[in-house]
Amino acid sequence: MHMKTHLKLAAAAAAILASIPAFAAAGQAYLPPQKAVAILVDGAPWSADSPNGRSFKLTLNKDGTGSIRATLFTQSVTWTVKGDAMCLSGTTMSKCLRFQEISGGLQAWEGDKPDLKISR
Repeated sequence: MHMKTHLKLAAAAAAILASIPAFAAAGQAYLPPQKAVAILVDGAPWSADSPNGRSFKLTLNKDGTGSIRATLFTQSVTWTVKGDAMCLSGTTMSKCLRFQEISGGLQAWEGDKPDLKISR
């Protein structure tokens, strides 16, 4: 094979891997949901920034309950592990998220889209 062919194949392989969510964000794999739970579920508030620019405090408890506290409201939530994701449910939202470790916290992904950025 010629060098150009090798480069084209390498570029194609990189594009395919980058399109797979588990290889997104500089090749970092998602955390197993049990590890995300071990990090997030401690009864203390986390700062959560959503993709739409809104910020709130997210508190998750070991019994599967928790809360979202924003400027104008507080909402009770429940969480469970389903497959490779941690699912959060409340009156205004329901989503299953996978997580990657980032500096200072976790980046949540819903499907192949970045969702909440959670930090302390």
